[in-house]
Amino acid sequence: MNFLQGNEIIDILSKKAEEKKKMSLERLVLLGILGGAFIALGYLAYVRVVGNTPENYANIGAFIGASIFPIGLISIYLLGLELVTGNTMTMTLGYLDRRVSLLDVIFNWVVVALANVIGAVIIAYLFGHVVGLTEGTYTESVVKIAESKVNVSYLSMIISGIGGNVFVGVAVWIATSAKNLSGKIFGLWFPVMVFVLIGLQHSIANAFIIPAAMFTGQSSITVFQFMMNFINVFIGNAIGGALILAVPAFISNRKCNSLGSCEIPYSNK
Repeated sequence: MNFLQGNEIIDILSKKAEEKKKMSLERLVLLGILGGAFIALGYLAYVRVVGNTPENYANIGAFIGASIFPIGLISIYLLGLELVTGNTMTMTLGYLDRRVSLLDVIFNWVVVALANVIGAVIIAYLFGHVVGLTEGTYTESVVKIAESKVNVSYLSMIISGIGGNVFVGVAVWIATSAKNLSGKIFGLWFPVMVFVLIGLQHSIANAFIIPAAMFTGQSSITVFQFMMNFINVFIGNAIGGALILAVPAFISNRKCNSLGSCEIPYSNK
């Protein structure tokens, strides 16, 4: 077969969780900053397409933009960078597989999330504001996108975040199952493209587009609104990655009498 079985995927991802646990703080922060930056660059490419598309062809522009956006996650996966939304699934699998502790999971999420935000905001400021790639003729589009993220209820943010990260987790799962480069790229590409096209929320992507809108000076979005959006969308992302994906995947692919007593037919342990 050209792909791995579910239990083999859990082996790989839970071992990755263990590797993340052993990373130094400096390395985790650096890889997290780069991870946030690459998500931001993918979103920047999306903005440059959507913001330059005539209104009559808005749907076509949105489709092309969504098709370009996944370059961020593809780069993160292939370069071995850190992205907290993907880690919500990976670290949870490591916890369920008894390779990392709950404290390890929380520590990774907090450090990588903060580092991702730093990376995304840096891109929003340097490329978006200083270079001007999200301003000028793109200002209206950027502000419109950002305000659509914050001007919804907190419950809507959470539910949208759940949906968004289910697609991200599925992308990571498919990519991990593939044995060749093309399979990994396509596995990452299509689920991410779909969640962007639908318009679901992703906490780190929002950490680029919302600050980018704020830097234009044409948006009424406040720092408090940005923070509340990030917190609520991340809660949704965590639920999607950990509870909606990781727990069912572990239960269905490990032959377990309980989560503490499992047969592991594909494991090398």
